[in-house]
Amino acid sequence: MEEVVKCENFYIAGDYERAIEAGKIAVEKDPNNLKAHYCLGRSYYEIGELKLALEHMKRAERLTSDKEELMYIYNWLGLIYRRMDYLDDALLYYSRSLMLAIDLENESMQASVLNNIAVIYDNKGELDKALGYFEESLRLQTDEKEKATTYNNIAIIYDNKGDYQEAVEYFQKAIEIGERYGDYHRVSQRKLNLGVTYRKMKDYEKAEKYILEGLEGVKKVGDKYWEAYGYESLGWLYRDKGDKKTAKAYLTRAYNLYKSIGAEGKAKEVLSEIRELEKKR
Repeated sequence: MEEVVKCENFYIAGDYERAIEAGKIAVEKDPNNLKAHYCLGRSYYEIGELKLALEHMKRAERLTSDKEELMYIYNWLGLIYRRMDYLDDALLYYSRSLMLAIDLENESMQASVLNNIAVIYDNKGELDKALGYFEESLRLQTDEKEKATTYNNIAIIYDNKGDYQEAVEYFQKAIEIGERYGDYHRVSQRKLNLGVTYRKMKDYEKAEKYILEGLEGVKKVGDKYWEAYGYESLGWLYRDKGDKKTAKAYLTRAYNLYKSIGAEGKAKEVLSEIRELEKKR
């Protein structure tokens, strides 16, 4: 179907809004079109509309019994559930995807899913376990663009361990590869991460530079989840600089945006940060 092809092409080009428009028309014409629901699920995920992403990806899951199709769908369901902070559900779907990737001898997909499983263990605070999964993923990777994602994630582990200099080096490596391939959406996300690490190092000038660059980049593609994270990061920065009024304003923007897209766990975290800030005042 022409609209499905359009949806996929707009998605590849990073034009998620137009991908969604084409996907919606495709679904109206054929409510049981697997590829249309799959494209819509991915596109909604990229702009942070998590409830809609889940709805369409679950519909895609119900429309197929093909192992290869399910391998990709399960991985995407894992991504969506993780971003919604349902970590055990995410782990369940990643495990299903990994089993199919092993069964199909798809090493590239195995590497990708191992990377995603590592992120879950990072979120659960099991940092050494996460690092092990990232390193296993890296060993299977041949694509440099894929390696950039893993470098970014390894950097997050080092950041969480408090080894900030090591984190900075891995973030910069990931940013450099992303820029070389023109992957500016991911580059913007990584710049936000790097900015947060510089804030922890108390290098507020570099922190602000990277957070603002990252925020501008994610807003350009309409990624609401990372836009909210950008506001949250600015909230932390101004809190650390002692400007509580500006910090609260940014954290409130982050809270409202997280809430509107269904990122309930993040919304709850930010609300707690706002209350902590009010106590200190």
